[in-house]
Amino acid sequence: MDRDLIKRFTHFLAVVEEGNFGRAAARLGMSQPPLTAQIQALERALGVKLLERTRYGARPTWEGEVLLPAVRRLEESALAVEALAREVKLGRRELVTIGCITSAMLATLPPVIRAFRAQRPETVIAVREMDTSDAIESLRRGEIDLAFARLERDRFPIRISPLMADRLVVAVPDTDPLAAQEVIDIASLQDRPLVMLPRAISPAYFDGMVAACREAGFVAVPAREVNSAMAQLALVASGLGVALVSSGMAALAPPAVTFRPLKQHVEAVGVSVAWNSEQDNPITREIVEIARGIALAGC
Repeated sequence: MDRDLIKRFTHFLAVVEEGNFGRAAARLGMSQPPLTAQIQALERALGVKLLERTRYGARPTWEGEVLLPAVRRLEESALAVEALAREVKLGRRELVTIGCITSAMLATLPPVIRAFRAQRPETVIAVREMDTSDAIESLRRGEIDLAFARLERDRFPIRISPLMADRLVVAVPDTDPLAAQEVIDIASLQDRPLVMLPRAISPAYFDGMVAACREAGFVAVPAREVNSAMAQLALVASGLGVALVSSGMAALAPPAVTFRPLKQHVEAVGVSVAWNSEQDNPITREIVEIARGIALAGC
């Protein structure tokens, strides 16, 4: 892809995130007229209008909103390439790629990476945030070497090693009266708008949550459905609903969100380390053993 095009995508994202051409230009270290010219060149190259100016600043057009997720992924990929290039420049010759769900990013992944890096400082480590269903498919296709995901059993050729048990907690806006309670009865969520993830992301996790609500006397129907755990918490923080999430999500400590335990103990599918048994890789086996050891030490 044309490098100028990638640079213009970065300019587009800056305007979207700042909501203003002037602030975006300052962030990029350039003046506003050249930034405007870059955006116009990008729009000509793509054949669609991406941004519109309003009295409040700048915002994406409908076409811009449609393209925005793909542009974000492109930027993330470009940043990942730059990071890998720096690692290679330092003389590291081996590569391991790890997929990781959001809730395991802080609690599970860091100690494993630190321990592995201490043993194999020559290895390049690439981490990709993804949900459980994407991790399974990426393992099957050989796109990643192992994953930290929520799986309850092996799914040949995917093998798992459970690392920790988990339970459901409630995420509520900090302005919600429920935030003042020490514990929350799950039945009290019956009339609250629920922010939920689709079942496809993690069927076992979803089914366990729905079963818990059914046992409490109501059907869990999403008022809003989002495709990532961070989006789920963002809507809770915005006051648009409450969510039943894994206790590991509390480690993310997002602003304006309060986590409260449930009165009932509702188990959730815990985090496991998963790998493709058809792809024999000594580095993968080493990381699996490290993860197991850390999990046992924490029990």
